[in-house]
Amino acid sequence: MVRARVPRAMAACALALSLATMPGCLARPATKTNDDGAAREVLNMDDEITERDLEVAQSLGAPMDVVAAMRGGAWPSARSKDNVRYAEFVEDHLAARYGERFRATEARLSFGLMRDPHTVTCAVETGGHAGETCVASFLYEDEPRWADDYPYLRLHEEYERRLTEVAQGAFGDLPEGSWVMEARMLDWQYPNVASDPQGAWHEVPPFATLEEAGVFVDGYLWVSISPDNQLAEEDFDARVARMREALDALDMRVYWSVDQITQPLDGAEFTMEWSRDADYSWHALGNFQGDE
Repeated sequence: MVRARVPRAMAACALALSLATMPGCLARPATKTNDDGAAREVLNMDDEITERDLEVAQSLGAPMDVVAAMRGGAWPSARSKDNVRYAEFVEDHLAARYGERFRATEARLSFGLMRDPHTVTCAVETGGHAGETCVASFLYEDEPRWADDYPYLRLHEEYERRLTEVAQGAFGDLPEGSWVMEARMLDWQYPNVASDPQGAWHEVPPFATLEEAGVFVDGYLWVSISPDNQLAEEDFDARVARMREALDALDMRVYWSVDQITQPLDGAEFTMEWSRDADYSWHALGNFQGDE
């Protein structure tokens, strides 16, 4: 599977901001109950070491001396305990949310002054996405605020198929090889509670369809037209208008651009990668935020 990537720093900043501004999550299966009767998820920081603790420590790649100390009934350090219990916390959250089994393989915890989320990488062990990797992050304050990339696993093929159909509808009648496109849903962590285009917050259903989740996920559609197939400005504008209308009807968040490349190929193969830095004449771009 090819996953669309964004710069790590950009994705991390966006994730931290979205979790920091997220309102308190709505009730989910949890181990404790608030005074108002609402369930909430809590970390288990009990000192007793269980068989599960040992299994998770080994899955996280804990050194042999750490595992040996745990088998002897003692946590070798506060950090080793944090790694294991935070990983279990994420496994349990993902299992409760998606109804599958997840096994933590890496934990990156943040205890500095910056309000960075804790992040745990898990292997998906059951269901239609078994064998894939799922990354989940959370900020833990009065209650955890969650984001994960399981929506990408569930929705990216359909998201990308719809964008491909839009591009084909606008440019598919051009000669084969005279245009290229790239359609991707961004592979990043989407908050479990997100804001819609009007700024209202919603808990995103774990099994939301693309119709339901389209305003909460992100992606892009890039189209480049070969320098060997120069379109008149009127033709270019008409095709762009057709594509924009079709994208608007999808009610999905999507960034898009169309370029008429003018730089000679000089023997190079016309690909999207080549066209990224090539000169162009006609150019259009924009974005849709979903159902506005």
